[in-house]
Amino acid sequence: MPDDVMVRYERDGDVTMITLDRQPVNAYDGAFHAEFQGAWLRARDDDSRVVVMQANGKHFCVGANLRDPQPAPPGATILAAWDEIRLIQTVRKPTVAAVQGGCIGGGQRMVWPCDLVFCTDDAFFMDPTAQMGIGGIQSHLHTWFYGPRLAKEMIYSGMRLPAQRLYAMGQVNRLYPDTATLHRETLAFAHEVAKQDPAPLREAKYASDITMDIMGRHYVTSRMEELLDVMPPMKLHLPDDG
Repeated sequence: MPDDVMVRYERDGDVTMITLDRQPVNAYDGAFHAEFQGAWLRARDDDSRVVVMQANGKHFCVGANLRDPQPAPPGATILAAWDEIRLIQTVRKPTVAAVQGGCIGGGQRMVWPCDLVFCTDDAFFMDPTAQMGIGGIQSHLHTWFYGPRLAKEMIYSGMRLPAQRLYAMGQVNRLYPDTATLHRETLAFAHEVAKQDPAPLREAKYASDITMDIMGRHYVTSRMEELLDVMPPMKLHLPDDG
């Protein structure tokens, strides 16, 4: 596989592995999303039984590439943010996100649609967009997944929301001490799930997702475009990549 691949699609038996590999921080832009969405489209259509999404590097994803954004390749079709969420959400097999380090800004929308979320003990979620002059561009999604009070606390303050806090709330499934353990145990879990008959798993996922839509989740993506802020000039204070 070429070294300049940013998102790797691989198979490990009945498990599809999608790996963010734009090290060290996996920032996204048009070029990244072309590969990311392509990997999920392959995972949707392949004959695997479980999909694991993980990342190499210090952070799972630090959000948008604001230093040197690269456009999508000529002729590539990039899904809008709400359609990318819907793509991941509607893969008809179990999906697991393995998150280490920071999952920041729009990086969270890669994780939220997955069925299960496993994290390292030191993982955190964060949205500093209000501090950049944007009114919490993902905030309506935060409200659904974190609850309104915690979402507002994170957005207003720019705080790091620890995975440990989300684990206590049931929004993160498992915690592991380091990235190596996270990746090893997530893959082991995926292989255990893959041993089961895929039909009842598929129907169980469908029933759970329909229940969440009845509870209002579908409005988050169906009305996402109108909820996005008009983009003002951003006050950029870019952190070091390390």
